Amino acid sequence: MPGSRLENKVALITGAAGGMGSACARVYAGQGALLALFDLDKAALEDLAKRIQAEAQPTLSLQVDVTDPQAIQTGVEETLARYGRIDILVNCAGIQGPAGPIWEVDPEAWKRTVEVNLLGTFLACRAVTPGMVNRRSGRIINVSSGAGGHPMPFFSGYAASKAAVTHFTRTIAEELLPYGVTANALGIRGITRMWRDVLDAGAAGGATTASIRAQYEAGMRPLVEENLPVFLFLASDEARHVTGQYLEANRLPDYLLA
Repeated sequence: MPGSRLENKVALITGAAGGMGSACARVYAGQGALLALFDLDKAALEDLAKRIQAEAQPTLSLQVDVTDPQAIQTGVEETLARYGRIDILVNCAGIQGPAGPIWEVDPEAWKRTVEVNLLGTFLACRAVTPGMVNRRSGRIINVSSGAGGHPMPFFSGYAASKAAVTHFTRTIAEELLPYGVTANALGIRGITRMWRDVLDAGAAGGATTASIRAQYEAGMRPLVEENLPVFLFLASDEARHVTGQYLEANRLPDYLLA
C-alpha cells in the first residue's frame, strides 16, 4: 500500500497485540501514522512496538485493560501528553467468550465477554471523543462481526456483544455527526485466534464449531490481510463522509489497495 494516507495522524489501537490489531498497527505506521498501542499482553505489545519503531515511527505502547475505566482514561491522557491529540481510534480488543448452550454457560465468563467487547469499546470511545469533538475531526472504527447480525449458536455472549457494538456505533455516529467525527463498525473476516477458539470449543461449540471445522477442512483459512484495506480506508480522509455504517471486509475492490 504505497503512499502516506495517514501522514502524522495519531492512531490509538486497542487490542493491538492481537492478530488484527498488530496488522492494523503495522499498516497504519507504514502510511505515516503515529501510534498509541493498548493491550493487556505487555510482552507482545513491546515486541510489536520495537518492530514498528525499527521500520517507521516512534510508537507508544501501554499495558491497558480496556474494561477498566481508569486505565483507559490514563492511557488516553498519556497518549495526549505524547502526541497532543488522537485522530483515529480503532477498537480491536475482543474475545470469543465461552461456548455452550445458554443453560450451561458460566455467567461470569459470559459477562466478561460483554465487558471486553462492548464495555471496552464504550470506554475507549468515551475517553477520546471530547478531543475529537473539540477539534471537529476524528475517525472511530469499532470491530464488530457478522455474528452481530446473524445467529451464532453456542456463542451467545460473543454474538450479543457484537450486535451491541454495531448498534452502539450507529448511535454514537448520530451524536458525533455535527462535529465532523465519523464512527463506523467493521465486520472482519475470520482471524486465526478466533477461528482457533471456535475450533477448540469442540462439542460445546455445536453447529458453529461444526461449520467452521467444515470450512477449515475444505481449505479455507483466515487471512488478516483481507481486512486491512477497509481499516485504512475508514481511517483516511477519503472516508470523511462515511459514518454510522456497518461494513464487512469480504469482497474488496482493487482501488482500495492503491
